[in-house]
Amino acid sequence: MQTTNILFFGSTTDSVLVLEKLLHLSTVHSQFSISAIVTQPPRPVGREKTITPTPVEQWAKEHAITLLTFESNPEKPWLYADEQLVIDTLQPVAADIIISASYGIKIPTATITAATFGGINIHPSILPHWRGADPVPWAILSGDHQIGVSITTLTESFDEGKILAQEKTPITSSDTSDPLRTKLFSIGAELLIDILPRYIEGKLKTTSQLTDTHGKGVTIQYARKFKREDGFEAWETLFQAMNEGTDAARIERKYRALHPWPGIWTKIKTNENQMNNDNDKAINEKRLKILKLHLSNGKIVIDDVQLEGKKPVSWKQFVEAYFPPIA
Repeated sequence: MQTTNILFFGSTTDSVLVLEKLLHLSTVHSQFSISAIVTQPPRPVGREKTITPTPVEQWAKEHAITLLTFESNPEKPWLYADEQLVIDTLQPVAADIIISASYGIKIPTATITAATFGGINIHPSILPHWRGADPVPWAILSGDHQIGVSITTLTESFDEGKILAQEKTPITSSDTSDPLRTKLFSIGAELLIDILPRYIEGKLKTTSQLTDTHGKGVTIQYARKFKREDGFEAWETLFQAMNEGTDAARIERKYRALHPWPGIWTKIKTNENQMNNDNDKAINEKRLKILKLHLSNGKIVIDDVQLEGKKPVSWKQFVEAYFPPIA
């Protein structure tokens, strides 16, 4: 039986979940083999900005599988700095199929079409709902009751390929983004292993993203990547949510969607032990990160916070130390 060479693209711990399943598949079915892996280059991580390889790079080295990295465009990080270099470098790999999972950079069309069976992507949403970089937090933030994973063909544009398989799962009232995303990639990895042999044999039916099971059009939603400023909530809004319950459900969803990054944060005025020229205590506005909160009787309860430049403390400790005028 002829070997099907897999060229894998991925960067995160979720990508590793898929790699583990593919490695197991290759041991069970000698038809499949991971011939090479492409991941993003090492990046600065943490406050110390330590240059750290991706989890995929670490996994590839542990399993002695050929590893390749290519720089992205500094101004457009979802594209390569030199796409032709990528195409030329990957051409000798002679991939039969490309599999992508949480990679983050657009794979060149020429590389996809050069593969005998094209490419497959695992995306943690029910496409075409929440195309884009951050589907899981957007689904939680929007109050969706379910989410899912889609396996699609790779196309020139992100997340626009034909659907090969989908599986849905509920979003619970306690779900946060990172564990839910991991759950979806675990489901997606199992689903991939199930459909891959049939896909290679040409026995798998594909469906368009643009029509539902009844042939009607569907709504496309986009999940742009979150930025630090997306986590901002005005202190007055948080105060009302704590005392009156106004907007409490939305803020609680936002906390779960954006935890741990960028998180929810606000600007708050504190009476610190500093004196101004009039010998009065100075009023300082500082960034306050909400580390933990929950709903109780329809209102927000803040549990833990961290004032910029300070260590994390409980909300009670913070109030006792700083006596915010509005609290």
